[in-house]
Amino acid sequence: MKNIKACRACGLLLLLLISPGARSEQGDPGSVFCAWAQQVVAGTELAANVVTITDYEAFVRSKPGSSPLTVQQYWSNPLPAEGGMARVVSCKMKTAERINAAHRTATGQEAPVARGDGSCDKVGREMLAALLNRIPRADLAIAAERLRVDPEETTFIGPMWLRPWPFQPLQRDEAGLLHLQSRALYVPFAWWIPMPDRFKGTYYCHLIAPDYLEAVLRGEVPPDS
Repeated sequence: MKNIKACRACGLLLLLLISPGARSEQGDPGSVFCAWAQQVVAGTELAANVVTITDYEAFVRSKPGSSPLTVQQYWSNPLPAEGGMARVVSCKMKTAERINAAHRTATGQEAPVARGDGSCDKVGREMLAALLNRIPRADLAIAAERLRVDPEETTFIGPMWLRPWPFQPLQRDEAGLLHLQSRALYVPFAWWIPMPDRFKGTYYCHLIAPDYLEAVLRGEVPPDS
């Protein structure tokens, strides 16, 4: 089983998802998951740089950047075993409006490079679709019709995004359906918000980790583990 430090999203899934150009301080392709999430959330083809943080307090203090486009990434809530697989990946990203403003300032070009904001649950839907397209039906321990991707839980201040912790990405309902959950922090890039500009135009997501989701779908890990 992959340990929490090595778990940087399944490589084959990333080959299906990530646009070229994303860079990570670790240098391994699997560590750029949040660069793909940024593309989905902002509707952009720009490839963000990725900073992967391994300390919770450092991640809480971290901020994404818009010039150059940089996202913060944190893997957490490991399975209860030594070196257990991470169940959650958290991405700190920028909104489309913030990306477009930074691009205009840097290049002088008015044409937007980000088409508009998606959502954390859109990231989850695309991740699940990619896995279901890749895993043979005979290898699925959970039928696709028993899966649901819930709308993101949206928050607007940091403490609400962080609590309760650790984030739980899966929940089974009374009918036995398995729900993929996500939690967002959204701060518009707007002049009237009474906070420094560095805090504006952000979109944060807590998401199910791709390796963990694949292991659950294949029956290698129980969803209530």
